[in-house]
Amino acid sequence: MDLSAKKIIVPSILLTVIALGLSFTWRNSYFKPYVIGIVCVPSQAFHEYISAVLVKRIKSDNRFDFRFITSPSTSDLIAVNAACNEALDSDVDSVICIGIRCAKGMVQTSRKRLSKKPVIFLGVLDAVKYELVESMERPGGHITGIESNHPTDSSFNMADLLLAIKPRAVNILFPYSMLAGGHESKAPIIKEACARIGIHVTLLPIYNLNETLSQVAGLLPHHDTLMYLEADGVAIYGPGLGKLASQHNVTMFAGSIDGIKDSALSYAADPACLADNAFEITKDILINKKNPGDIPVQQATVARNLIINTRLCKEQDLADIDIQKTINTIHHDERFALVRNHIIVN
Repeated sequence: MDLSAKKIIVPSILLTVIALGLSFTWRNSYFKPYVIGIVCVPSQAFHEYISAVLVKRIKSDNRFDFRFITSPSTSDLIAVNAACNEALDSDVDSVICIGIRCAKGMVQTSRKRLSKKPVIFLGVLDAVKYELVESMERPGGHITGIESNHPTDSSFNMADLLLAIKPRAVNILFPYSMLAGGHESKAPIIKEACARIGIHVTLLPIYNLNETLSQVAGLLPHHDTLMYLEADGVAIYGPGLGKLASQHNVTMFAGSIDGIKDSALSYAADPACLADNAFEITKDILINKKNPGDIPVQQATVARNLIINTRLCKEQDLADIDIQKTINTIHHDERFALVRNHIIVN
């Protein structure tokens, strides 16, 4: 190769390498994913469940990535606020906060710091009441979110559904919290309804939630069924209650997602739709550059599912359960209209 050819080829190669390098840098910069911060309390079953659904949705779209920013407890407000400040100080492009404690901490911290980072809350029952937004239609600031709407059916209570699945139940242990949000008013109604058909219900009011498992353990051997209702303080002990039920061959009927994994039976809200909606709102904000404060707060209907865990049925006094007969019973009883299309057998 003569000198003149080398003078042409070498610069060409250099230009090509430079062009490829610039192209690689530009592409990496251009395709850098948006990072969504997830502010949550992993020790809470609701937070854990929603986080898992969110991560699954985010991973399905290569335009996005995620980062967890967590607090060890919902009751430790200092830790919750620290997580909120960490989220605002980080380089995440938006924040999804789970549950009322994280939502309140995030909104208050964001307003105090005059932050413009988009905040989307979920798992809240009344956003206006808790002053998370100015109104449902015009949230204001850089904040919006999703309210949970749980359809109710007064035609039956949990005991009705339990007895449709386990008609041979004789002694039911029903713990409930005596703190705010407990089911003190519903307890005697359930007891009286069961008494009319010859079934005994032992009411166990819990004044100190830390004593929930020890109090239940003391009474459980004299019962064949254990149940609790949703939105009750004892729900946080759902996993422990389920394990006690397995140890004593007692049927566990959980009323919240906390106890689903450890209960033969559960009738609980499935909040997966909240994660779906939150991700859609986040995409609208980050991709379409919409202002969160102009996006109305959504109201998402959270349906309940009846879940029958066949593995745990064997451990919890339901080894002889007839699944098809149970489903037929529910389908032919008008009281359980809301349950019919929400039965899951694992």
